[in-house]
Amino acid sequence: MTRTKWVLILLGSMDLLLILMHFTDYFILLLKPTGYLIPLAINIIAFAFIGFRSSRVSSLWIIAGLVPGILFLLMYGFIILLEGHNYAKIGSSYNQKSIVIEYSHFTLGETTYYYDFYETNFGIIGKHLNDQSIKIMVPGTKHVAGMNAKNTLGLNEATWVTKNVVRFPTSQGMKDVYLKPSESPKKTVNDIEAFMELAKNKENGKSITVNGNRLTIRFDERSGESWIEVTGNYGKGAIPRQQCSRIVANEKRGYYMLVECTHQWEYPLIPIPKKK
Repeated sequence: MTRTKWVLILLGSMDLLLILMHFTDYFILLLKPTGYLIPLAINIIAFAFIGFRSSRVSSLWIIAGLVPGILFLLMYGFIILLEGHNYAKIGSSYNQKSIVIEYSHFTLGETTYYYDFYETNFGIIGKHLNDQSIKIMVPGTKHVAGMNAKNTLGLNEATWVTKNVVRFPTSQGMKDVYLKPSESPKKTVNDIEAFMELAKNKENGKSITVNGNRLTIRFDERSGESWIEVTGNYGKGAIPRQQCSRIVANEKRGYYMLVECTHQWEYPLIPIPKKK
């Protein structure tokens, strides 16, 4: 097999791999800052190399093809530069899994920050987390000096609630990002609502597990007092072991909250679904 055929096979394999990854929402994270600029450049250089080596193709035709290709690369690179995407990575305390945040902003009177998230195990290939993107708009009057995309998201204060949930204390309240969107709290909300009703009825011993925390209703018949006992999942629960008074739906904060707890007044559990 000739060298030209090997180059074409390798080039085709690379392009096919990138196409398949794109349509399955997987990305090579090292390429994200420059988009597909490097693969496109490799294609143009490879075809030019093959063309110049071939006696069947005129050099003028090759140059005529190179000029628009180079112009396209320059325009594409300029667009990427204007978009101003930046990247940060947060490692998990549970395993080797990490989350990569792609962020950018647009300013016109107010500043709008955009965040996309990618799940990755080794920082090489990332899976885009569909339906987990966050957009935060900050009016010009509330955009204080020193505010940027990182502290608007609360990136440095992010916490892993579970191995599949990362919580960001954004400037507009807490936001949870789910590494497994299928585990978003739709079913858990129904369970919590039912548990809250059981707690009102003082159903002693009834339990529910939320984000690694075991919540158990306790009722003392002699005193008539009831409370919720919080225990962790082998010490890995998001909330330390303690007792809380009840669960409330805090519409202002947008979370179901454990309140009147032993160690601090309240703890967020899961988001309240937005009404459509």
